[in-house]
Amino acid sequence: MAVSKSSLTAESFVSVDQATTFLLGAAKVMCVNHLSYWYLQYVDAVPEQVIWVATYDPAYMNYYMKHFTPVNDPVIATVMHDKYVDWAEWLPTDELAQEVEKIAPRYGITKYGISIPIVAQKQDKVIFSSCISSNDSAWPEDRSRLARLILPFAEEFHHRMTNLIVQEKTETGVFRLFA
Repeated sequence: MAVSKSSLTAESFVSVDQATTFLLGAAKVMCVNHLSYWYLQYVDAVPEQVIWVATYDPAYMNYYMKHFTPVNDPVIATVMHDKYVDWAEWLPTDELAQEVEKIAPRYGITKYGISIPIVAQKQDKVIFSSCISSNDSAWPEDRSRLARLILPFAEEFHHRMTNLIVQEKTETGVFRLFA
């Protein structure tokens, strides 16, 4: 899915359902398994609220939040320090990733994915992830293609989420999951 200049001026999402529907359609057009958007709001260097909009099965998202959470996920912590993460490279070195890997394939989540940071306001953090079907030999080329495809899309998606983020910040609750 190419990102055009006109799409960067697209209107903000009016609801989380609209944002989720947009991600679901984009995943099909881009031929990726999943897209995931995390917005982590920080207050005094501590995450106070997390907004998670993704194409993942809600059962997986609930399982993840019950057993892992973004606060203790080293992949997310690494991306929050403005670093890109290649899931296939990370998997052999991280026990938590190996635990997630035990359940993730049931939901179409492969080890062939990337997570990237997106610039956010103040100390807040935005993480955008995508995974695809691939194999070890094709992954280096697929990873490059995925990165070129996802970065402009992720920036556009974040831009369109801005009004919803402001709205969510005014409501109560810490973790919000949207799939």
